[in-house]
Amino acid sequence: MRYAINTRDPEVARDAREAGFDYVEVQVENILHPRESRSAFEDAAAKFRDAGLPVEAHNVFLSGSLVCVGPEANPGAVEEYAATCFARMAALGSKVMVFGSGGARAIPDGWPREKAVEQFVALLSRLGALAVANGVELVVEPLARTVCNFVNTVDEGAELARASGSPAVGAMADSVHWERNGEGAETIMAAKDKLRHIHVATFPNRKVPGAEPWDFGPFLRAVRATGYDGRVTIEAGVDDPAGRVDVLRKALSILKRRIP
Repeated sequence: MRYAINTRDPEVARDAREAGFDYVEVQVENILHPRESRSAFEDAAAKFRDAGLPVEAHNVFLSGSLVCVGPEANPGAVEEYAATCFARMAALGSKVMVFGSGGARAIPDGWPREKAVEQFVALLSRLGALAVANGVELVVEPLARTVCNFVNTVDEGAELARASGSPAVGAMADSVHWERNGEGAETIMAAKDKLRHIHVATFPNRKVPGAEPWDFGPFLRAVRATGYDGRVTIEAGVDDPAGRVDVLRKALSILKRRIP
């Protein structure tokens, strides 16, 4: 396994390096800057390089204005935006783009779910071709039903990834969304062939491991049972900069102990 913290801040990346993490995951708008000039991206990338940990993944892919399904869907605009993201990922050396983006992919009232599935699969196929060209992966993130009304369980994400027909489109699991939906190990096992990325945080308040009581065991054992041995990102903030290294070191130790 390779472990990371999700952050917007190069200083957090610096502390994560000291705490023993392997990489960082950075939100798209905080490093790739797809709506801005190449120089904005290069300046942000340089700050993270100086922190000493590689940036290997990104989340918060699309804003709600880049509509994926429904009568207002604009796959051309999404594809253009993604092309910039993926090209900058290739330049940076990062590998994984997390496709959560509930506001962009939510099914509008009255729109048939079957049509939304058709639109989304077609979009994944187009984005998969771009991902292949840039040597990166796009992973579909299942979101809690309270967050989005489309693609909610780990096995649903994997099913859509398969339907795309692209080897660069995979699925992922997030411990908070998984727990909030009341999923079991079976949804993770059903995604075994497409599982490419993991997010972890405590439930219900999305904190780093150790910051509130929550047993990671069932989730992490299910992930490990698939044979997964890839990236695991803590998607949670650390409030106190003064004690951040110790908090991160403890969180990493907990994760490593909980995975058999």
